[in-house]
Amino acid sequence: MVKPIVWMMTELYDLDLMAKGNIAQLEERLKKLLHDIYFCLLLTDPKSRKVILCESPLAPLLLKKTIAKILFEHFQVPSISFVPLHLMALLTTGLTTGLVIDCGHLETTVLPIYATRPLIPYVSTTPLAGRALTQRLASLLLDHGRYIPVSSLHLSLAPQMPVPASLLTPQLLEDIKTRVLFCSPVLIAKESESALAYKNFSSTTDLYYPVQDKANLWIPGWVRERAADVLFEGDEDELSLAHCIMDCLLKLQPDLRKPMVSSLLVMGGTALLPGFHARLKQELLRMMKSPTPAEKRRYECLLRLDKPIQFLDGQEEGKGSSRVFMSNVRGWIGGSLMGSLKLSGEELAREKFTGSVTDWSVGHWVSTV
Repeated sequence: MVKPIVWMMTELYDLDLMAKGNIAQLEERLKKLLHDIYFCLLLTDPKSRKVILCESPLAPLLLKKTIAKILFEHFQVPSISFVPLHLMALLTTGLTTGLVIDCGHLETTVLPIYATRPLIPYVSTTPLAGRALTQRLASLLLDHGRYIPVSSLHLSLAPQMPVPASLLTPQLLEDIKTRVLFCSPVLIAKESESALAYKNFSSTTDLYYPVQDKANLWIPGWVRERAADVLFEGDEDELSLAHCIMDCLLKLQPDLRKPMVSSLLVMGGTALLPGFHARLKQELLRMMKSPTPAEKRRYECLLRLDKPIQFLDGQEEGKGSSRVFMSNVRGWIGGSLMGSLKLSGEELAREKFTGSVTDWSVGHWVSTV
């Protein structure tokens, strides 16, 4: 039986790659994960299939070397091609220039791409992503949610108790995130960020969420609406998504800023939250039209870019390629297109593997498009 993918990925995410002894654990878990993918899900022989590995330009080299070693030595794949995930996502839109925002689990990465070339020196990152949202959701449920054990009474009359921490497993939190959360389109002033302010502003329906043993979890409506606000908050150490985008634009040459801001592409599972694009656009417009004194000093040269802001996937406008390719799989769709067109670039053959892999941080990507 295949383990739940959420559980397996959580184990991998929590590994410290530089800690002594963790490389052996990483290898064993990756072997198990890849074995399940090949033989339980894809039902194919790895020895007969070339591999295109879509990866982040900032992925640790140690992790890439470990994956290549396992694929070559354990699964005997013929060859591996390393391609930048952000570029693969952009190619699904039919364009070769744009600003790609990858809002995944561990971090959000903003990478400008010009004429198929990832501009690695101008990348911006923030840890506010899927894991931060999961942690905020768990905290809100522990403080404001209620656990309703099995009872013969109606749910509204049944006895309620605080939510036990053991109930909030990674699988349950991911399920709640994907089923009931959304990004509120309403901005609340920073000084009003409190449970009382959220309750007063929210008109979202409370709901009863079924959990184990036919019990229920009561989730306040404002928690559903405001849990995702963590992505748009931030400070000097953990930039908000909007500040991360603005920092990336600030690094670019002035003549590249308008083409980038008019070609925003959001990818990653966290970006599937309903209202995500609208809220992100609101945050960018708020920063450009009504900046705080600190924002005005820092981003003064970007404040006139409010009119050209446009998302390539066009979810909020009901147009674009989002109806064809979902944000969470867009990068791999691009990799598949590259493989089908045989444009995946230089292949690393098993016979030539010496332990080294491509390092995008030194600008080794050569365009083949």
